[in-house]
Amino acid sequence: LFQVNGHNPGSDGQARESLREDLQKFLGGEVLLHQLDDLTKVNPVTLETVLRCLQARYMADTFYTNAGCTLVALNPFKPVLHLYSPELMREYHAAPQPQKLKPHVFTVGEQTYRNVKSLIEPVNQSIVVSGESGAGKTWTSRCLMKFYAVVATSPASWESHKIAERIEQRILNSNPVMEAFGRLSRDTRQLVFVLALEPRCAFLSIVSNDS
Repeated sequence: LFQVNGHNPGSDGQARESLREDLQKFLGGEVLLHQLDDLTKVNPVTLETVLRCLQARYMADTFYTNAGCTLVALNPFKPVLHLYSPELMREYHAAPQPQKLKPHVFTVGEQTYRNVKSLIEPVNQSIVVSGESGAGKTWTSRCLMKFYAVVATSPASWESHKIAERIEQRILNSNPVMEAFGRLSRDTRQLVFVLALEPRCAFLSIVSNDS
């Protein structure tokens, strides 16, 4: 980074000292770091401040953080009750502005779902899930597929509920086969899921990319 918080670290000693003061001031409020739900609010933006913010949120059992239009997900490496429950899915689906709720993979899922179903101008959607091996890409893709299966049918009737369960199970059962194609040695392990949950949803893809 050539400039951090308006300073050029390589310009002179005064600029470096000013940056150091900004870092100390920011990290001095570490108690509040877990409340920053968007990394663009971190000031100054350095590797240390970003990592400390994510660490504070992880310790507070907050595993999703926005970074502008990108969602950063941390693998909790433990069961977290209600983090992916159907009730929470419906809460994000029913919210007038889901982006105002806490950062979550369901926010991304709901926004793409609304873009596809838009009455004004439906737009094909793709979601890129990227990360190191073991970061949770497959789990995230499964959560997205489950989310679409749940919200694509009305919960008003028992019949609709059973239809949603069948769709969900079929999609999840196909995951190992689709993932096998993503592990071919010839490519970069790009994994593409195409979901057609209803006639108007002509194309909805989830792309999982191993970088």
